Amino acid sequence: MYICHVKKWFRYLGFNRSSKNASSIQEEEEKDEPVTHLLDRFEKAYPYLAVRIYPAEIIHAFQEEDLIVRYDIEGLPSILVLDLPDSVECVLRSDIASWEKSDEELFEIGLKNLREKYKREWERGPHHFLQITENDNFVTTEALLLERNKACMGAFGCIFCLPERDLLLCAPISSDIDLEVCLQRMIPLCNELYDAAGELKLSDQIFWHYQNQNQKLYTIYSTGRLKYVLPQELEELVYG
Repeated sequence: MYICHVKKWFRYLGFNRSSKNASSIQEEEEKDEPVTHLLDRFEKAYPYLAVRIYPAEIIHAFQEEDLIVRYDIEGLPSILVLDLPDSVECVLRSDIASWEKSDEELFEIGLKNLREKYKREWERGPHHFLQITENDNFVTTEALLLERNKACMGAFGCIFCLPERDLLLCAPISSDIDLEVCLQRMIPLCNELYDAAGELKLSDQIFWHYQNQNQKLYTIYSTGRLKYVLPQELEELVYG
C-alpha cells in the first residue's frame, strides 16, 4: 500500500507490503523531529540524499510543487528523498530553501549516492532478459543508471520495463532482430507482471533508453494481439 498520510511535519513517502496501523503511523510521526533536524543543513542531509521512482498516482496525494520532482521516465515521477536506515523520507521544497542548490545538483547528488551505496547484481530472467529483483527501496531507480552496466547497452541502447517496484527488466538492442524479438516477448510479460503485482505495481509501459535519454513506446496488448509504435529516432537507427 502507498502510505501518504500528510500532517504538519509528515514526510513518509514509502511503499509498504502491508498497511500501517495507528500505532505505527504515530511512531513515524514521532521520528519526524530528528528528520527535520537532519534537513536544516545541506551538509547533514548530503549523505542521505537519494532518488526514488514512484507510480504516477502518488503525486495526487501531495501538492506537486511541495516536492522535489522531475520526470526522467515518462509518466513516472522521480522524487528526491532521504534514504535513512529505517525509512525513506521525502525532501520538501521548503527544506532546501536555504541550501542554495539547484534541483539538478540535488538529483545528481542523490544518484551519485545510490551508485556508491547499491552495487547491483544483474541476472538472467524470463526470455533471457537482464533483471534486478532485489528487495529494497531503490531497485527501479537503477533505470536511471543503466549506462553504468555495459551488459545492458547495445549499439542502439536498450529496452526496459518497470512492472513492479521490486523489478527492472532490460534487454540490449543491437539489431532489428533484437528489437523485434524483445518487444514480442517483453510487452506481454510486462503486462502479465504488472497485472499480478497488486499494491506493488509500478508501470505497464515499455521504454527505450539511448544516450542517457528515455522514451516511451506506445503499445497495445489485448487478448493476445500486440501492436507498438517505435519512437522515430529508434526506428531510424535500427531500420535506417
